[in-house]
Amino acid sequence: MKPRFDWKLLLGGYFMGIAAIIPGVSSGTVAVIIKVYDRLVLSVDAVIRRKPEWLASLIFLLTLYGGNFLALFTLAGLMESLLENYPALMRIFFMGLIVGSLPIIIKKTTERDEKRFTLGTAVAFILSVGFLVGLNLIVNTDIDANPITTLTLGNSFLIFITGFVASATAIVPGVSGSMIQLAIGMYPTFVNALSTFNIPILIVLFGGMVLGLIGATRLITYLLKRFYQITYFAIIGLLIGSIYQIWPESLEGSGGFISLAIGVFISGFTLAYLSHFLDKNKYKKTL
Repeated sequence: MKPRFDWKLLLGGYFMGIAAIIPGVSSGTVAVIIKVYDRLVLSVDAVIRRKPEWLASLIFLLTLYGGNFLALFTLAGLMESLLENYPALMRIFFMGLIVGSLPIIIKKTTERDEKRFTLGTAVAFILSVGFLVGLNLIVNTDIDANPITTLTLGNSFLIFITGFVASATAIVPGVSGSMIQLAIGMYPTFVNALSTFNIPILIVLFGGMVLGLIGATRLITYLLKRFYQITYFAIIGLLIGSIYQIWPESLEGSGGFISLAIGVFISGFTLAYLSHFLDKNKYKKTL
């Protein structure tokens, strides 16, 4: 693989960063939509193990996460404002993206000569859907906690865990890192540190993000190599479960709003679905 800069990949990473700061939306889902999920997992493994393709993999990761971090720093405040002012339309758009991405990920289950439907795949699917539905029921998504703005020895661990969660969930489609951060009361700290460029907190935060990316990737690599179809059925379950997780609290409104909502959903669906056919340089899975 010849190392080269890919601006489309940078843009894809930017969209992953947008998703990472919206509660209920998964950056891992965006990785599936833009078809870099397999390559993301394999690239981290290649760099860690110093495989022959490690340099190309490193350039891939730097480009992808360069876009990711660019979005985190530039859009943390803006996305928080949009989510507050247009919550329903934003959620509907991402629902369209998720539904449009399902055919892409479902096709993954046919890439190997194995039985498609087994007890294992059924259990994996049910448990992953149940996990996200249950998470949505127990998590309070009100963003009302005061952010941590001063780094101390006592809060360093929580900030580190926040970074770990933010990065690790980028490898798990359907799971929203921001939603889990809300569950542990650290979402306001995450957004505030990015929007105010709080250097001490960002250092600890990014330390957790690096470890989270490495740890989660190693786990997913292991699962894909040994439990390929079960893993992908679990991912499908996470995608479907995330639809429930980001379902708008209210769809009441005028006829004009309903028409706009339908148009937004169709736009998201079309963007995700057609990208599967328009991409002429599909990454070939090497697991």
